[in-house]
Amino acid sequence: MDSATPLHIHLLSFDPAEKHARKLIASNHSTRNTLTFHSLGELMLFTEISQNGLIDRHGPAALLRKGGLKSYRFLAELFGFNPDCYVGIYERILEIMGIIKPRVHIAAVDLCMPIGMDACMTANVPWGILCPNSGLELSKHEQPMLKGFWRYPAPYSGFAFPVPLHLIPYNIALNIAWLRTLQTHPRIRTLEARRAKAGIRGQLLDKPLRALPFLICASVCEMEFPHVPGANVVYPGPIVVVPPPLAPGALADFLARARTLVVNMGSNFWYTEADVAAVADAVVLARERCPVRFQVLWKLNGKKAFEGLLEERLGKELLEDVRTEEWIEPPALAVLQHPNVVALVNHGGANSVHEAAYSGVPQIILPQWLDLYDYAVRVEWLGHGIYANKGHAAKIHAPQLADAFVRVLSDGEGTAMKKKALEIAEACRRGGGVGKVAQTLLSAARSAA
Repeated sequence: MDSATPLHIHLLSFDPAEKHARKLIASNHSTRNTLTFHSLGELMLFTEISQNGLIDRHGPAALLRKGGLKSYRFLAELFGFNPDCYVGIYERILEIMGIIKPRVHIAAVDLCMPIGMDACMTANVPWGILCPNSGLELSKHEQPMLKGFWRYPAPYSGFAFPVPLHLIPYNIALNIAWLRTLQTHPRIRTLEARRAKAGIRGQLLDKPLRALPFLICASVCEMEFPHVPGANVVYPGPIVVVPPPLAPGALADFLARARTLVVNMGSNFWYTEADVAAVADAVVLARERCPVRFQVLWKLNGKKAFEGLLEERLGKELLEDVRTEEWIEPPALAVLQHPNVVALVNHGGANSVHEAAYSGVPQIILPQWLDLYDYAVRVEWLGHGIYANKGHAAKIHAPQLADAFVRVLSDGEGTAMKKKALEIAEACRRGGGVGKVAQTLLSAARSAA
């Protein structure tokens, strides 16, 4: 395979994701390459701890507290796929690979899709990992001197880095609980038995990651705790398609008026009345304390139901400076790169954190579940954001959020956070982004040809 050879790109997708994937990839790949979609059908998951089809909120992982290991059980259930569906999809992938295998040089598999990994290993198709999350998570427990167990915070714990001396035994115990939950959860065991019956070799969550040609992680070392990355880890930075500047219109006019805080808690977060009241109260408190005028652009799911509450909490005059949207239509990057955007208030999800980092925007993080606590700790430790609900896990605390607003808008601490955010943005651009990912895949494909 040489650089002039057209690429045959095959995307294996589940029905709900296919329409979006077609639009995204088809608009960003060379017309001389071919792009083929293969539907795998609906992916069925077992979840017992989600009451609404989304991720239920929970605090950081903890021992000896009721529900303290809920996040670990949720992760085990996330990987505890419906056994028959798992095998059915695995066989469907093998069927597709049997058709296209003469042209398959490399496969990039999402970290959360062991089905694809199993199929690649069975079909002897070279593969590597494409991971949207932190690279450290792939190599934490392979760090020298077992530092992954005592120096780095246990998964989803929200502990400080480095882990304080008095918390090291507790941190080690949490790591053991995490590993044990993933190995012994009933859904994992049931799936392991079904995989073995289908002739699938190896363990579900024990893959030869160190032997793979690449582990692509949408991060850069400057966004991680100091660590020794594996030889096959690639840090291209956020994998984003850079949009054009905001088009003229109502949203652009709003952003041009004043310094703006953008509030976007992600698609999986649904507001309660208490949440909406807390954000509104934080705006009021911050306006009383902040010497400079600011406004708020707020992605508020179910906004119509909260109109009366917002008018009551904000008043008609202040409400003019709080623009709520059910969905912010322009790409997030286009909004974040507007010069008047001061900070992104977000839940700590990987996409939000990486988009803000790429845009050079400080962050105010309100983690609600799983690894969001890890991102909040990391962003604050690195100096480009604030962990803004410590002591109020999975909630929004108005005084604490107001304090974060004032800090990020200040000439002192706010300016320092902006400087650090711009340094990280420059590191993200040096990472190479989409181009670096393409180079990595091409190099792996040539080596495998």
